[in-house]
Amino acid sequence: MKKCALLLILAMLLVAVSASAQVRNDSFYITVGAGNVLEGGGSGFNDGEWFVYPSLWINEWFYDHPFDPSRGKIIHIEFDWMAYDPACPTNITVAINWSTAEWSALGYGSTQPPLPGADEALYIMRSPVLYQCGTFPQMQHFSTDFTIWTYNPEWVSVDVRGCNFVIANGTIIHDCVLGTESSSWGSIKANYR
Repeated sequence: MKKCALLLILAMLLVAVSASAQVRNDSFYITVGAGNVLEGGGSGFNDGEWFVYPSLWINEWFYDHPFDPSRGKIIHIEFDWMAYDPACPTNITVAINWSTAEWSALGYGSTQPPLPGADEALYIMRSPVLYQCGTFPQMQHFSTDFTIWTYNPEWVSVDVRGCNFVIANGTIIHDCVLGTESSSWGSIKANYR
């Protein structure tokens, strides 16, 4: 009986460890002047490089896990932001984005996200989560959760565009979840947040 109980506890620990291995926690920061990056970094692709796209989106990419159509993705994003020059108007848009199944089919894996020059409409999905325009002399805090139900993407990204803003203390937590049906652990976890 003790042996069965010990085996059950070990199995539960193994499941908990493998589930926690599915969570990635990354960081980012950026200062944008007149639509250009003045400073930026984080824990993303190519040592936290921010990439400017023809669509004027500025992205920092984070590798997640191999593409998996049987899983979903929960993304938590949180950061502080303020005007770079408080005397001037600020325009800030922030989006969560992710690579498509078509990008994963190209076989780059963890070596490269869809960089500028790739077909954005085909290889990048994007969902704006913050848009502000005006004068913001004080530091603001933003936090949101977002769920990708259809699949677990290989790459996730924080996208920004606009002018005259600083983003600091940025965190993006991306969590692979089993199942995307309404009764799955992924659905339950997404609704719990």
